[in-house]
Amino acid sequence: MEQTEKDKLLEALHSLKRTQTWLSPLGGVSRGEYITLHMIYHLSKNADENESGTKITDLSKAVQMSRPAVSQMLNCLEKKGLIERMMAKTDRRVVYAKLTQAGEEQLEKAHYQFHYWFDEIVEELGAEDTAELVRLINKLHAITEHLQEHN
Repeated sequence: MEQTEKDKLLEALHSLKRTQTWLSPLGGVSRGEYITLHMIYHLSKNADENESGTKITDLSKAVQMSRPAVSQMLNCLEKKGLIERMMAKTDRRVVYAKLTQAGEEQLEKAHYQFHYWFDEIVEELGAEDTAELVRLINKLHAITEHLQEHN
């Protein structure tokens, strides 16, 4: 029995999802941990001078996770010694997350591996195929966004 185009697409997407080695683990942290560390770093860098880290509420919005899910992730990162949490001095309801020295080192290691994988992928694909893949991924994203808007 011949596969339909839909079957081939589903199989290819499933195969890509199964491999996921290009994103996990990254320098000893999971993809979710890497993204969280990266966002804490990024948000802290752009924070007000008076703030000591990233507000948990801002982090939750940035990573598009619920506060309980972010809290659970931060618990894990805190146990690993990669972040620390602090209460704001002016409002004890506000909690900040900040990378520790170990967290910065882990992020740098993961960031290196992340870029290494993508450099290798681009090199193997070549410029033309990479450009075509980017075009197709963007087109697929636009189609799925359109479908979600109409459901």
